[in-house]
Amino acid sequence: RVYVQFSLDHLLILSPSVGMVTHLRSTGGPPGGDVGKQTEEEPTDKKRREDPNPSSSSVTMATGPEGGASQPCVTVVIRVEQKEGVAWKNTGKELTEKKVGLQLCFSVRAAVIGPVVSWERDPKNKPMMEREVGPEKEKVILVFSGVCSRWFPLLQPGTFYRLVAANTQDPSVLIGCRVSGRSGVELHTEATLQVRSDWRLHTLTRLLQDPTCTQVEPPPVLSVSQVLDCSSELVCVQGQVCERVAVSSRTAESGSSHTGVRLTMCDQTGQRLQVYLDLRHAPYPPGLLPGNTLLLSGVQRKMSRSGGVYCSFLPVSCISVMSLGDSRCAPPPPVPKMHLAQWAGTDQHKCNMAQVKGHVACFLFLQLQWSCSQCGSVYSQVCRSQCGSSCSQFESRAKVVIEDGTGEAHVCFSGGPLQTLLGLADSQWEGLQRAVRVRGHVRIFPQGRSLVCDGDSDDFLHHFLFCVCSSDVMCRPIALTCRRLTNQRPEEVRRFTRGDREFMTRLPRPLQLTCVHLEPD
Repeated sequence: RVYVQFSLDHLLILSPSVGMVTHLRSTGGPPGGDVGKQTEEEPTDKKRREDPNPSSSSVTMATGPEGGASQPCVTVVIRVEQKEGVAWKNTGKELTEKKVGLQLCFSVRAAVIGPVVSWERDPKNKPMMEREVGPEKEKVILVFSGVCSRWFPLLQPGTFYRLVAANTQDPSVLIGCRVSGRSGVELHTEATLQVRSDWRLHTLTRLLQDPTCTQVEPPPVLSVSQVLDCSSELVCVQGQVCERVAVSSRTAESGSSHTGVRLTMCDQTGQRLQVYLDLRHAPYPPGLLPGNTLLLSGVQRKMSRSGGVYCSFLPVSCISVMSLGDSRCAPPPPVPKMHLAQWAGTDQHKCNMAQVKGHVACFLFLQLQWSCSQCGSVYSQVCRSQCGSSCSQFESRAKVVIEDGTGEAHVCFSGGPLQTLLGLADSQWEGLQRAVRVRGHVRIFPQGRSLVCDGDSDDFLHHFLFCVCSSDVMCRPIALTCRRLTNQRPEEVRRFTRGDREFMTRLPRPLQLTCVHLEPD
């Protein structure tokens, strides 16, 4: 069960009822609407209900009280061409001494369709009129800051809007200011207009039959596979979120919170793409949940030093949640089946995850440890760093050699897949955790292909783990889904001596993988 708490200061009544208007008037609050206005608009609503054309529906959003609909206003029609992401900025606009600091801001690049038009009352989303269309199309940068940042979800590139400045007949308020330059110098800059908190925006769906009012084709939306194969630098990608990991900046101070998010997106073909979001100067975007389908607009496609493809967010990047999903019941996307030798010769960005069938050759490393949840130190009954924390978590990690007849790979196991690999029941796994908690950590590492431990070899816990890892039951065929690590080591140059001759050759490093899912026996 999830509870959501709202503040009354953040509530916005889009279409209040007559009872709500009466209640607001009796309590002395700001009216969310006007009864007389609703009476006047009843014929319009009736006509709209009788209109069989479904395209007459529209979307309207208001940031202020609707009582000013009968006041004079000036409007201008714009078409949004580009929208930047929301970020924290120190603009100094509409700030008082008690509210000094950063504000949520974003900007929109739009085309002005026509001149500024005066009205006796707010036209809202009425059909576009001929006097609102002009021959010249200028560009303007609309800046939204503070409470005006709530317009961000509504504004979409390629859509027409009517910008309304209420309670004024001065057309200059909707004319953007330009940067002044010296005489004889031509400035190729666009006008900038700061959107005020009492202005309104109405979506226009009924446009004039004019070539200048045609809808602009949005940029092509690519799938994950198309982004991996294309050569564009700025792309729009749509896919399903299969993993979300919080990351911290290397330059962040100690003790600071997470400064970014790494999203792993996939498509129906099983291809995967990692997208990095830098949230040091931007709010946390909602909807970044595994299973959701996201549309990422204006992200930068990059190549890593190892040849992999990933994307990173820019100030012009935007996120739109296309559909919601349940990660608990959503089936995992299909992944290709690969041989280890074939996978080792495949580019990193071509195949990041695959299914592998092979058998366990030997254990290279096994570590069981209780760690402090606050400082990460070894936790043995109490935290060894004496940070005072009483919370700890169990961590398990192992690395084994897997062979499938075509090559070998070093596969890392942790958590549930490691329990399945060791063949331990839930009661045995819990008992093993209790035994490790007394010592804090247990490590078993190889010496050649023989296992040794870093403690007393006569200890019952080390002896038990030694028997489990060296038993013949461990060297069995397994089927697992693995993710390829990005930090693959280069080839190693080795020198061999045979008699009086010396040979030098290059030995490829084993493929480094991480087990995501292990099929039970």
